[in-house]
Amino acid sequence: MVKLRPGPRKIVVIGSGIGGMATGALLAKAGYEVSVLEQNPTLIGGHGRCRTIRGLSFSMGPQYVWNFGKDQIGDRFMRFLDIGAANPFISMKTDGFERLLIGDRSGALADFFLEFDVPMGLERFGRKLKDCFPGEARSLSFLFDDMLAIWKAYQTCFKRPVDGGGRLGQTAGFLFASGLALHVKTRFCRSACQSLSAFFDQYGISELPRRILYGHGGIFAENEADMSAVAYIIGTGNYHQGAWYPKNGFSHFFHSLKSVIDQAGGAVYTGKQVLRMDTAGRRATRAICSDGSAFDADIFISDISPRLTCALLGRSRSAGRLRYQPSHSIITCCIGLEKGLPEISAMNGGNLWWQTGSPVNYREPDVTASPRMLFVASPTANGFGRAAGCRDDALVVFCPGHYNQEKAIHKAGSAAEKRFKEQLAAHIVDILEKNGLPGICSRLRFVEVLSSVDIESETGGEQGNAYGRRLSAAEIRKGPIRSRSMPDNLYNVSATANSPGIAAGIATAIKTFETLTGHAI
Repeated sequence: MVKLRPGPRKIVVIGSGIGGMATGALLAKAGYEVSVLEQNPTLIGGHGRCRTIRGLSFSMGPQYVWNFGKDQIGDRFMRFLDIGAANPFISMKTDGFERLLIGDRSGALADFFLEFDVPMGLERFGRKLKDCFPGEARSLSFLFDDMLAIWKAYQTCFKRPVDGGGRLGQTAGFLFASGLALHVKTRFCRSACQSLSAFFDQYGISELPRRILYGHGGIFAENEADMSAVAYIIGTGNYHQGAWYPKNGFSHFFHSLKSVIDQAGGAVYTGKQVLRMDTAGRRATRAICSDGSAFDADIFISDISPRLTCALLGRSRSAGRLRYQPSHSIITCCIGLEKGLPEISAMNGGNLWWQTGSPVNYREPDVTASPRMLFVASPTANGFGRAAGCRDDALVVFCPGHYNQEKAIHKAGSAAEKRFKEQLAAHIVDILEKNGLPGICSRLRFVEVLSSVDIESETGGEQGNAYGRRLSAAEIRKGPIRSRSMPDNLYNVSATANSPGIAAGIATAIKTFETLTGHAI
């Protein structure tokens, strides 16, 4: 049992995304009185929420996690909360946890078609890519050698941020760290300032191997010309170290966190949109909701973006000084199918990515045209996602969104929005029928599209963004977003202020927990 420091005990968490729920659960387990306020009327989880449609459950964000192996951060987190037994995580297929389909079998979008199963492990990935492109084996060897060196340097020096030093302190500590060769330090610092395209250019990597290397691009929702090279390497290294999915689904995982809070005497409230926060001096004192309810607290945890947090405090000037860009949007498509398609069963422990064979545009795609990238996962193939009595299969499909274009369609009225969604659904089903899941049309039960505008409404995220902030080189160099005008007792654990993803949200929660309690996990 954690020995609490003397002092405040009452906690209010604004938002039920992974940062908020993980922080709330840790503090509740330690003996704090925790209230989580979620604006969605029924769903918890933020971008990790799960929607149920006709007996099928769809995870609207994460499809798998990393850093959940034995003694890794996710495992330690679940052990501390005593929820590991209720939430076993299953390893994805090590011989092909990502299946990449590049090109178009119909020839309408590209005159070639390539299938590539990505094996788990950076070394194995590199070997297989060199086997496919022997003429570029030497260049690919240099590329993967440097990626591994940069990844290992990150593991050594950046796994736990330097307290108080910020990004400058981290960089100084890295440059003066012993045990790392100067050329490794040089490569790391150079990649921190480079776009991914520039990183690939220096090795002379041709277009098709690039498509495979960035075949999982949807996980970053970022253009290669803008994507931070070091963020790509760290993200790729993370999931090549091990990727897992929850045996009982992400909905069960989030509700386990809720149970920890409930059992400790706290509560997770839905339909509680916070409109304003009161302050006294340098401290926040109360959160006031749209239904008129108010929650006093000693400590406040914000799981919404820094700008939205500033708005709750009535500090629009401070919000304007927070210089960050929300990440690009991703549209979500939920598909129900009559059970029995063999290709869906084959997706157990793996995901499907399709792209045309040219760089994907996440910045300003035309969402009224046929998508040029799809990410496809199946919760039912992984053994969860069906309500009792349901025999159908589920697919969740993601494609690049364009918030401003979708907002204009939304403003044009319900008929225009319906036409847009029906057209996009038809494009997605047609692509899958031709390029990955033949027979899908004959088994179709329903298709439901959630636009960036829908996602903004459901989650409260700025512009319905997918990952909080863009993962461009310029954004990554900024480090965590901080506002000097924030109350002393307010902590921001959102992906926008910190880093996106389930494991990153848990890491942020643990750091906040350790700051407040002095107890390490």
